[in-house]
Amino acid sequence: MQITGAFIALAIAAGLMIPLRAQDVPAGSAAMSIAEPVFKVKQKHSNIKLVERFAKVIELDEGIARVDGFDPEIIAVSALSSRKIRIQALTTGITNIVLVDHKDNIYQLEVFVAGDVRHLQAYLDQLFPHASVEAVEIRDSVVLRGWVTQPENITEMVDIASQFYPEVLNQLKVGGVQQVLLKVKVLEIQRSKLRRLGMNLLYLNSNGYVNSGPGNITPLATISAPLGGPPGVGYSGFANPQVSFGVLDAKQAFQGFIEALREEGLLKIRAEPALVTTNGRPATMLNGGEIPILVPQGLGTVAIEWREFGVRLEAVPIILGGGRVRLELQPEVSERDFTNQVTASGLNVPGFTVRRANTQVEMKFGETLMIAGLISTRASATMEKVPFLGELPYLSTLFSRKRYEEVETELVILVTPEFVAPLDSAQVPAGGPGMFSDTPIDRELWNGMMEVPNYGEPCQNCPPSIQPGQSTQPRRALIPTPPSVRYDRPIPPVPDRRTQPSSKKPSLIPPQHDEGFPIPPLPLEQGTRPPVRSPGLIQPRGPSEAPPETNRAPAVEGSPLSTTFDSASGHSTASRATTGGKIQQVSHRKPRRRGLIAPK
Repeated sequence: MQITGAFIALAIAAGLMIPLRAQDVPAGSAAMSIAEPVFKVKQKHSNIKLVERFAKVIELDEGIARVDGFDPEIIAVSALSSRKIRIQALTTGITNIVLVDHKDNIYQLEVFVAGDVRHLQAYLDQLFPHASVEAVEIRDSVVLRGWVTQPENITEMVDIASQFYPEVLNQLKVGGVQQVLLKVKVLEIQRSKLRRLGMNLLYLNSNGYVNSGPGNITPLATISAPLGGPPGVGYSGFANPQVSFGVLDAKQAFQGFIEALREEGLLKIRAEPALVTTNGRPATMLNGGEIPILVPQGLGTVAIEWREFGVRLEAVPIILGGGRVRLELQPEVSERDFTNQVTASGLNVPGFTVRRANTQVEMKFGETLMIAGLISTRASATMEKVPFLGELPYLSTLFSRKRYEEVETELVILVTPEFVAPLDSAQVPAGGPGMFSDTPIDRELWNGMMEVPNYGEPCQNCPPSIQPGQSTQPRRALIPTPPSVRYDRPIPPVPDRRTQPSSKKPSLIPPQHDEGFPIPPLPLEQGTRPPVRSPGLIQPRGPSEAPPETNRAPAVEGSPLSTTFDSASGHSTASRATTGGKIQQVSHRKPRRRGLIAPK
């Protein structure tokens, strides 16, 4: 396309084109704002962005000799002067413009024409001022990109955008914590009472028998009438009657079977599943198992389907604004019921007792809501009796069987949602399920202990030889000190900790070292081992050692205190003359224990 100076001058003289104010573009800038009407070309390659049905002026200081290379269906080019041209966006797309100046220098412009979404963008900025959302038109659809502060705003923005475009591509995200912890509690208690009373009678002699058996407490199985002998009867079982009696002689017999029973049952179920999931994502948890279910098929075949049972939780949390959350959850607690089992192909298939709730609720984080509850009372009574005889006053018990059962059930399902975030590894508390107990040794197991407290992990990197002041004995292993250990100089006294009051609570983890009581190296004879101190244990003393200061008797008001110590018996006696002239003596015995050494 050739542009001549005469054509540009004629267009300006005719008043068809108005020159616009030019603004310089900094060197290195790859794009220019849409609000700027003039784009001044400074580089060999530049990018220009236009909105559909809008125009922009291109200016080249060296003058424009030729313009070509563009797509006329996307933009339209018209001349304004020898240095300026005007491009107008016709439709969305991208194209290139090649400009050649009078010195044959070539400049290439890449023009990107975007759809006009200013109307939709204005609505989004006005209705949602706290959101950062950008609308971008792509062919016949629009893309919503950015961040919102409230999850429910996403649906509202999509509904607004659907009024402008037939298809809306949602790429919005919600800022902040998006992980939710769901704590669910399923509590059930069931009480049942059962009362049964009935009686079966049998009279038998050499000529015949009479039997009254309502309810078949003890049903008859066989009747025999041998030749030359008395008749006989046989029973199928004695499981139902609780009391039976009989009067027998050589020619006749009378037997009675009484069923009198009162049963009381109690069932408590407490399940507390907890599940962590992200906003809008379904999550499932199962603590139980699967059981095979036989399903009949064609031609006499049987297929197997697996049925889950146990504690199951399915949930979908949706975070709303204002600290609220919408929950779609289905908690379930099921167990096998062998009282309702069926037998198929020689296999017993049990029934299931299920507690399930499926609902959707809205609540605030940290609140607890009862999503389901049940109070059920069921009473059933049955009576079996002999006509007429079972209706006689006082005698009806002999010819009847009664059963009365009452069942009360209470069920509550609670849910509590909470915001959660992961912890640093250093913030995880020590311990866990099963970490506070240890495997018992043989002596503890024979004494009836299935588990014992855990006092810490065993020493893994301890040297084989024992240095003074170190202890590597196994947990809970007390080994007596051999007589070969000699003390060439006194060991610093160890205070009796039982005589010192302490405000600390007892701990299952022993101290790693005993501060304030170091053991200096001891010169030993050849073939002997140094003594090993164990935290919290009193060491043995030689006969030449003086009693420690901390083992003296408590002070008594009065005259100065005098103390004597018997090294052979380990007793110390303190005496003081009181103000009344009497001698008051306080005797204290120092506790003694064996020391510890490490195994060779």
